Amino acid sequence: MKFKIMIALAVFVNAVGFSQNSPQAEAILNKVSKTLEQQKNITIEFTHTLENKVVNIKQASQGSAIIEGDKYVLNYLNNIILFDEQKSYVISPENEEINITDANDIDDESLTPSKLLSFYKKGYTYQLAKKSGDIQFIKLIPTKESEEVSHIMLGVNTAKNQISSLTEVGTNGTNTSFDITSYKTNQTLAPTTFVFNKAKYVALDYYINE
Repeated sequence: MKFKIMIALAVFVNAVGFSQNSPQAEAILNKVSKTLEQQKNITIEFTHTLENKVVNIKQASQGSAIIEGDKYVLNYLNNIILFDEQKSYVISPENEEINITDANDIDDESLTPSKLLSFYKKGYTYQLAKKSGDIQFIKLIPTKESEEVSHIMLGVNTAKNQISSLTEVGTNGTNTSFDITSYKTNQTLAPTTFVFNKAKYVALDYYINE
């Protein structure tokens, strides 16, 4: 399941066109990357907002994610999305249904929680934008022209070297934002955190689509 931007919560590859980037912005993002690499796991809570002032639409929802390497558990829009590096499990309690997808069949371009905090390393040039307190905003401009995305505004807490927000500015006037409201690292996780318990859902009579 695609976890759309941002969010969308991400992994580290060489940036394209360093000569076109602001050295200050690049230095800030490199510090974020280095900090991320030192974390065993990350637990975040976030608010997702979709807004288009032209048509007077504003929708907000909350979510959370636990991330360890490429593995993650995402609670979002009444669904639970579990990825154990082998398969993706989209669990819908409302529909009592589970859809399972092999890792090889997942679109590489999908923005998943494990990519959320470091997706910027590929396909963008960087420019410094405004600063508010400890939050430095960095404008990410796609290196390939997009019909949907004008740019992305990334908020970085420079005191903690952490991403605090992400706003995708659409060419059609729609802005999609993810604001991280809680950011914890190196939590003690249960051994079953990233384990799909099939027997549990069979007992609950869920429909499982494999």
